[in-house]
Amino acid sequence: MKRNSLKLRLFALAALWNAVALGLSWVALSLLFERHTERQVTAELIRFGEALVAGLSLNGQRVPVVAQGPYDPRFTRPASGLYWHVKAPAGAAKSRSLWDGAWPVWPKAAPTGWESATTGGPFEPSMIRVARTIRPDAAGPEILVELGLDHQAITTARGDFARELGLFLLVLWSILTLASVVQVTQGLTPLVLVRARLASLKSDSQARLDVQDHPDEVRPLVEAINELADVRSNDMGRARERARDLAHALKTPLTALKMQVSEMTDAAAKPGLQESLNVLNVAVQAELARAQTSAQDKGSCAALPAVTRLIGVVGRTPAGVNLRFITEIAEGFTIPLGEDAAFEALGALLDNASRHAKSIIRVRADNNGANYVLAVEDDGSGLSGDHRQQAQQRGVRLDEASGTQGLGLAITGDLIAASGGSVALETSDLGGLAVKLVWAR
Repeated sequence: MKRNSLKLRLFALAALWNAVALGLSWVALSLLFERHTERQVTAELIRFGEALVAGLSLNGQRVPVVAQGPYDPRFTRPASGLYWHVKAPAGAAKSRSLWDGAWPVWPKAAPTGWESATTGGPFEPSMIRVARTIRPDAAGPEILVELGLDHQAITTARGDFARELGLFLLVLWSILTLASVVQVTQGLTPLVLVRARLASLKSDSQARLDVQDHPDEVRPLVEAINELADVRSNDMGRARERARDLAHALKTPLTALKMQVSEMTDAAAKPGLQESLNVLNVAVQAELARAQTSAQDKGSCAALPAVTRLIGVVGRTPAGVNLRFITEIAEGFTIPLGEDAAFEALGALLDNASRHAKSIIRVRADNNGANYVLAVEDDGSGLSGDHRQQAQQRGVRLDEASGTQGLGLAITGDLIAASGGSVALETSDLGGLAVKLVWAR
């Protein structure tokens, strides 16, 4: 996956924002847990306080006496972190757990109901406390009843909770990130479909993407691609028309010039002019072939009727009249070429074969493998590896005495390539050249 990949960016953003959201959740939930625990501790201290008040009285010297304090083993263990303290004007009473520690003064005004506060403790840096004033006798003094718990217990509980919560959120982050990967992959599927459909535009200039097959968010892109394809098709059509018109316009003057040159009596100037006219004629023929290629490369046709008609024509030419033609093509074998393109491509191959064959030309079809293959073979002298590559170049003539323009194989290659196939030059088992037209199934 490339660094500038949209999918990679979406994955990274999903992982980042999931981490940020879960990190904030971790902090918030830890704080909420601490506040909830403090409220629970406050409620528990108030319950202990109510039990303490139930057993509280004053002796003859008006000193507080607790007949039976709240039950919790921590109240009897020195410096346990859980304490109670009762103070009256004449004296005070305290839990055994307070031992010799100094009980801090209540930081607020004397409360008439239960109130809570956080202060330093007798042995601890921080303690959560509850307090209220009571009057056991209507005529007696007010007594301040206080209870406290070391805040470290709450801090420890919050740490344990935060640690376990962090592990859980880490697992949750992994699951959410994986879900984001699946979501992004599925969400980008329409773009993958667009890319796949674009392949059809390469092979068929008239093909267009179906807007209804794509989601609303992708439709503007599909419409823009279709508009661009329309513009490209129109421009290419106009360019081909101009090239064809120009080639036709030049063809007649060139023919007239060739006739005039052939009638010249100046033996020194005549060969140079003829060679120049041949070069111009090659260019004109090439442009005509290129302009016709895109118009003729669509559709399909049966191979056997086309080959039979072409053999009938080539067999009556001076080069083909003494040759034996063999066809090995099944009745239903079709090739992905329009009829005009098939006649032009196969006609060029049969014409070339007739000029180089000694006695036999064979046209053979094979549709049993992974490809459709149509081969034109002869029993001539064949071509070497270097000559095979040159033979497919436009305007190159390996047989200078033939009088042709060197366009046959090049035009055939253009037509076959436009239909999605390829041309291969091999050695025939007849001894000569085998030109194979290959299309994948």
